[in-house]
Amino acid sequence: MKTLPFIVILIVFVLTSYSEIHAKGLYQFLPMHVGAWKAHDKDEFYNRNTLYQYINGGAELYLAFDFQQVFVRRYIGSDHTEIILDIYDMGSAGDAFGIFSVEREDEEIGIGQESEYGGGLLRFWKDRFFISIITTGDEKNAKPIMIKLAQAVDHIIDTKGLKPALLKALPREALDETSLRYFHTAAILNRQYFLAEKNILKLDKHTDCVLGQYKGNDNSAYILLVQYQNSDLADDAYHTFLAAYMPEAKESGIVQVENKTWTMTKTQGSILIIVLEANQKDFGMNLMAQIKP
Repeated sequence: MKTLPFIVILIVFVLTSYSEIHAKGLYQFLPMHVGAWKAHDKDEFYNRNTLYQYINGGAELYLAFDFQQVFVRRYIGSDHTEIILDIYDMGSAGDAFGIFSVEREDEEIGIGQESEYGGGLLRFWKDRFFISIITTGDEKNAKPIMIKLAQAVDHIIDTKGLKPALLKALPREALDETSLRYFHTAAILNRQYFLAEKNILKLDKHTDCVLGQYKGNDNSAYILLVQYQNSDLADDAYHTFLAAYMPEAKESGIVQVENKTWTMTKTQGSILIIVLEANQKDFGMNLMAQIKP
């Protein structure tokens, strides 16, 4: 009986070691040289318990998704400036898309499944991985190397993943595709669209959320979809949202707010549907009718 704790510890150690070896299998194919830039220092790995050591102050964003670990390699050029490669294993393709989506702001550059480049930072996602490449030096000199490195990583990750199924429920007409955001928690919702100080939608790690902006023909609105684990939770969040955000609407679920735009909400099964800032009531109602969970 006294040996049981040791056996348990040994099993955990073996499983952890196997997981790390399996993960490192992907990274062994990464180039050590890209042009005149060479990898230097030891490669680093951080997991959910140690991520704060690497990005203290920014870890919460990743931990709000199913982040597993990040691989870090640093390349140094002839001018002694760095290019830093981060490969985040987000646990699923949906969450890899999610972490990419919530900070998207620059133009597509055609790498991975979706990508962007701006201000010395290159970002893309592919399958369950989110990749960030940044330079600390001369952006003009580093950019071609960063693109080559990104293309190499893209080639190594030879599978693609599916975007979250909830995205398919959104109407496509007038949707700004670059505005799409996928996330789980109230903290990230408020980074994208501030709703309330309190968690009035009762979001947590088990909720899937999609936010998109609609613009066209002088019309505009946002759609927020939240998928709960069951219809009872969705109904509970619906009534909490009505009471806290639009009490004047009562059970109609439709109200014109102070800035003269329209907010409307309803549930459909386990999904809570919210239209925000519709500048025309008919436009908002039409969007609501087109949502097909």
